[in-house]
Amino acid sequence: HGSMAAVPEQAAGRLHHLQSLEHSFVCRMGEEVGNRVVLSIFRAASRVGDWPLSVVVGLLLWVSHGTRVMLIWTAVSVSAVALQTGLKRLCARLRPCERPDGPPQRAPVPDKGSFPSGHTLHAVMAALVILHLLPVLAIPFVVVALLVAASRVVLGVHYPSDVAAGASMGLIFGSIVSINV
Repeated sequence: HGSMAAVPEQAAGRLHHLQSLEHSFVCRMGEEVGNRVVLSIFRAASRVGDWPLSVVVGLLLWVSHGTRVMLIWTAVSVSAVALQTGLKRLCARLRPCERPDGPPQRAPVPDKGSFPSGHTLHAVMAALVILHLLPVLAIPFVVVALLVAASRVVLGVHYPSDVAAGASMGLIFGSIVSINV
């Protein structure tokens, strides 16, 4: 039985090690990415990545596919935000820039909690739905999703695992939209 008790301790040790590596990576990004033009591009992508992108997709879907598809997009988007917000409250993970040894905060922080990234969720969800329903517009939306995801780490407001979780949620909720239209 003694070896079974060690399993949770080993897992906790590995998790702490991964979190430490992740924090070091985000801090390194904060040190390395100092070019004003690059930071401006990431800040612009970050601003677009939340509700503005969802509104644009909603309008595009309304014009191209009608009210029903736009309403499905809206309902699933609201559900995604509710789940993402609940997870942020439940996990209560500090953002990298909120830690005393963290990187500088280079973008506004819309809410408390780092895990998962809502901006990335919206951007990936939008890219997947556009890929499915308006493929002619897919490339710009995929590029925006990638920029949004990277921006959240470079700007010091998320860890890579926050972004990965947000992207995963975006894929799930984007699939729900695509399946139901």
